[in-house]
Amino acid sequence: MTSSGVPAQRGSLVRSTQLSMLAVAAVSALVVFVVFYVAWTQYTVAVRTTELSRQTVALASGLSAGGTLTEGDASSDGIRQQLFRVQASLIGARLLVTDDSGVVELSSGTDDQGPSSVGIDSLGEADARGVKTAVRSLSGISRVLVVAAPVEHGGWLVALQPVSEISAAGNWVLMLLLGSVAVALIVAWATGSVLARRLTAPILSLRAGAEAISAGEWGHQVPEEGAAEIASLAASFNSMSSRVSDAYTAQKHFVGDVSHELRTPITSIQGFAGALLDGTVEDEETAQRFIKVIRQEAQRLGDLTTTLLALSDLDAGRVEVARRRIDTVALGDALRARHAPEAEAAQIALHIDDLAPEGVHPLGDESRLLQVTSALITNAINYTPAGGNVTVSAEADAAAWRLHVDDNGPGIPVEDRERIFERFVRLDPSRSAAGGSGLGLSICRRLMLLMGGAVSAGESPFGGARLELELPLS
Repeated sequence: MTSSGVPAQRGSLVRSTQLSMLAVAAVSALVVFVVFYVAWTQYTVAVRTTELSRQTVALASGLSAGGTLTEGDASSDGIRQQLFRVQASLIGARLLVTDDSGVVELSSGTDDQGPSSVGIDSLGEADARGVKTAVRSLSGISRVLVVAAPVEHGGWLVALQPVSEISAAGNWVLMLLLGSVAVALIVAWATGSVLARRLTAPILSLRAGAEAISAGEWGHQVPEEGAAEIASLAASFNSMSSRVSDAYTAQKHFVGDVSHELRTPITSIQGFAGALLDGTVEDEETAQRFIKVIRQEAQRLGDLTTTLLALSDLDAGRVEVARRRIDTVALGDALRARHAPEAEAAQIALHIDDLAPEGVHPLGDESRLLQVTSALITNAINYTPAGGNVTVSAEADAAAWRLHVDDNGPGIPVEDRERIFERFVRLDPSRSAAGGSGLGLSICRRLMLLMGGAVSAGESPFGGARLELELPLS
């Protein structure tokens, strides 16, 4: 990824986040606005209905006390009609006087656009005061709030007010709400910009890290920052990157070590075979010695190839182990039969004690345990000087069964007790010519782990090295 690509991607992510937050804010504001508008309209109509009902009842009481009021009465009634219109103007509504059926007898309006009748019966049930209210569409008038109060000597006093006029009283509130929505959108855009940068920075850092690893920068680390989830992801990424780096380094070392292990026997075979083919060897004894060396080096190559294949099978998970009760008595007999001649030839005293202390038995794969124990005994014999001792013993507790291979050789330095289980590690490189590849203990550890056990190195009570196997009890 180029340096110019990072700002471009960052800008794209920031804009996307800003637009997303703006869209969410806009939809939320629209929903709030619609809900508020509907609720506000209903609230203002309800409040106006209550107020208009109170005013209409008061006017109806005064109308009842003054008697019938109709068009074309005497001068006193003319004054009352003027007062009637003034009262309508004061309460901000059109007043109608109707008969019992709702036919309009008198209107406070000066135009002819008012309704000729009001369907009193359609207004619904009257309240405790006898007042009926409703929102209706009447001829000549838009949708109106209708309040009808009974007059004592008969008929109804009806107050009409257009709903639009009631809603218009709250326009300033709506303007304030619209202003708040605009401010909210501006804040959402600005906040989205800040949050986008905070959210996208660690994500882009992770992407840059992935690009770096794909380009061969093994072990590349990224800052563990941002939200808890992103910081956790960054920590996992760093851990993965470190493991990839370790695996790549181990692979390089493995290839180098294998190349080194193969180079020595191949060089010997080529040299001695060339000498035989060139005719530089004339006597039969030298020729036989050269042939013997070639056979030994070929055998060494074969053993190394077999070991590498076994290690490859372990790495690929193709090795299966059993998990059943192991006969440790039979194990001890097999070890004595296999290693007694080897120890005698090396002038080593081999002691194999009872491997089933207190009658307990481990749980694992008997053939694999024999393979691992044999490798440890062979290793102890190889590193113990002539006249030394190798002792194999076992102990158990409530948790596990343990087998010890002790010798009185030079021992293992504390700093190397874990390293000897790594591949191609030999504490005495001079012994490589004798056939050791440095893979035996690594294979032992892998097999023990597959059986649910462990292998470790320590100090022997006899002054040399102790290699210990541990398995769960059956």
